[in-house]
Parts: sequence; C-alpha cells; structure tokens
Amino acid sequence: MSSRLQNSRVLRALDANCNRAREGFRVAEDVARFVLNDPQLLNRLKKLRHGVTAAEKSLFKSRQIRLTARDVEKDLGKGNREKREKLRSTPRELLKANLKRAQEALRSLEEFCKLLKHPASARFKRLRYECYQIEESLF
Repeated sequence: MSSRLQNSRVLRALDANCNRAREGFRVAEDVARFVLNDPQLLNRLKKLRHGVTAAEKSLFKSRQIRLTARDVEKDLGKGNREKREKLRSTPRELLKANLKRAQEALRSLEEFCKLLKHPASARFKRLRYECYQIEESLF
C-alpha cells in the first residue's frame, strides 16, 4: 500500500473518530443541560468537546483534505445493527453510553495520531482521562 493511500485511510479514521467524540460529548451535554440541569457537568463536557475541536483543527489543515479522506458510502460501520444501541431506558444510561462512546473515539484518535507522529496524540489522551474522571464522579 502506498504511503499516500495509507495516510488517506488514517485521515479517514481520524475524521470519523473526531465526529464520534464530538457527537458523544454533545449528547452527554444535552443530558446535563436538559435533564440533569447540571451547569458544572455541562461546562466540563463542553470544554471536552471544544478540546476535540481544537485538536482536530491541528490535524486537518483544510476542510478539503478532510473531505477528501471521508467516504461515507463505503463505510463498513454505517449500518450498525448492535442491539445494545437501542437499549437506552434512562437519561443516565444515555449519558454513560455517550461518555463511553467519546472515550473509545478519543483512544482511537490517540493511536491513529501516533501513526502520523502528530502531537495531537497527547492531547487526545489527556481529554480521554478527563472524560474518565467525569464518568467516575457520576457512576
């Protein structure tokens, strides 16, 4: 596999996981804001989401590079049929599931950044551990 193709595929994984992390934090923020009415938790989650956004800006120097790497049509994971995905019976379960989603995405971001020798790897690791602390304080 050519280096260029490999980098394109790495960027594709980074793009997907940036989106996944931000989406997970956004859902968690909505639970904190609308259900729990917890301004401290809301602010902590918002800072994490903004941290992902800042780190991803350092990864993708232009929107064109990012969009070139994206391939929604051929994404093998777009038709997720995971049964647990539909089992959210309480807002707390929704919050926990989305914190886990963000943690997993952050771990993937950390590892894929290492392939590019990109310094954002350390930032994603720090964000992941901050997310663990939030989860620990809640559950």
